[in-house]
Amino acid sequence: MITLEIPESNRLLYLPEDLKECDSRQYAEASHLIYRYRKEEITYEDFRIEMIYKLLELQKGKRKLSEEEEQEMCANIYRLSTSIDSFFEEDEDGKITIKQYYIDNHSKVISDAFKTWYGPEDGFDDITWGQYIDALEIYSLLEQDFNEAHLYRLMAVFYKENKNKAYDAKKTAKTANHLKHVYFGRVYGFFLLFASFQKYLFSAQVFVQGKWLDLSILFEEEGSKKEESKIPGIGMKAVAHRIAETGIYGPMQKVNKTNFWEMIIFLYDIRKREKDRKAQEKTRKQNQ
Repeated sequence: MITLEIPESNRLLYLPEDLKECDSRQYAEASHLIYRYRKEEITYEDFRIEMIYKLLELQKGKRKLSEEEEQEMCANIYRLSTSIDSFFEEDEDGKITIKQYYIDNHSKVISDAFKTWYGPEDGFDDITWGQYIDALEIYSLLEQDFNEAHLYRLMAVFYKENKNKAYDAKKTAKTANHLKHVYFGRVYGFFLLFASFQKYLFSAQVFVQGKWLDLSILFEEEGSKKEESKIPGIGMKAVAHRIAETGIYGPMQKVNKTNFWEMIIFLYDIRKREKDRKAQEKTRKQNQ
């Protein structure tokens, strides 16, 4: 976070250095501008300048400035705008991408003029396995065909008018249609959150019953080569069906209602036992 002091008005302004540091309003505004830049509606230089105005809630003055004052103001805004570069990073392939290292939901409650919806808690702690599977399918469609309809559907999987009501996949289409009245920065911002959550899952270490569990083993191929796709490659739907067949969590309908993190820990336990068994088998053969 960059702290800016404005002596003339005795104000302190705080400029976030990435999406994680944004507050709820800033996150929605930044997400909207990131979308516009992604769609090539604005240049990168204009994107940076607009980010400064939106993040700091600066108003373009109505008072007519002298040429010298205007030049000074433009120079100051431009100098600040270079700080927006910190929202991006270079990946392993040399591609510039948004920094996504957060799992906190900046839009837990959203509203339009008619309705209010409640979204998932930080870290998607309160979602079900079925919600995640449905969202993952939509997310995979977005990788192939990036359009706004899929963005609304993705958000609709997780947002409900009654927070305590169970997830109903049949209502997703209706909810997606209502969400079109919500500020689009919230919608695209949720997509960015889900994408960040996907990235987190590939390397997450969670603390369970006094132990740190490395979830990356869930997404390893044979030979420990990781999937190149951003989407976990363990065949989530197929895994869910196999779990249902075991009867441990009951039929498929009950599996889908199980808490997401409970299921992830269960899958981790299965994969860990499998890896331990293979390691023991390898050691046994070497000692023969």
